[in-house]
Amino acid sequence: MDNLPPASLPTTFELSNGQTSTIRSIRPSDASLLVEMFQHLSERTKRMRFHAFTGNLPQERIWRQALALSDLDPEREVALVAVHADDAGEHIVGVARFVRATADAVEAEAAVVVRDDYQRMGLGSHLLSLLLPLAQSMGIQRLFGWIMAENRHMMQIIKKTDLPVHRENHSGEMFVVISLPS
Repeated sequence: MDNLPPASLPTTFELSNGQTSTIRSIRPSDASLLVEMFQHLSERTKRMRFHAFTGNLPQERIWRQALALSDLDPEREVALVAVHADDAGEHIVGVARFVRATADAVEAEAAVVVRDDYQRMGLGSHLLSLLLPLAQSMGIQRLFGWIMAENRHMMQIIKKTDLPVHRENHSGEMFVVISLPS
């Protein structure tokens, strides 16, 4: 696990195809980039991440959610984005986040999503590896999440952390808890 202390952001990550992405904390001004990323996710990736069909969501709802997801409460939430820059500008190609119910909660729900054209290049694993020390620095002891049972790739990413993992199967979904070192 290639953990960096929180002060090490932003940082650059080289994907397995040789391209680079900048990893940084999300900003409120990133809402439009989140909308663009969502539009570039396949229906399968959307279903794996959101556990629902998202094909007919109104643009207003997508924008409202992007605004909420980009403007965080720093006592409870952290989100990292992988940004790729090209001639057309900046594009978010991956997001890793966690949120806890209260500022002193020791458990937080976590999620990772990577745009389809950037999947299987090490980005999801890297984003999760950066998220873990941030959670620890905030006193979080466990990260949890619901994962579609068929999402083997996400389970491989979690396995790469080499941390204790508890899984429970529930009707096609797995409830996964990662225990962080003290």
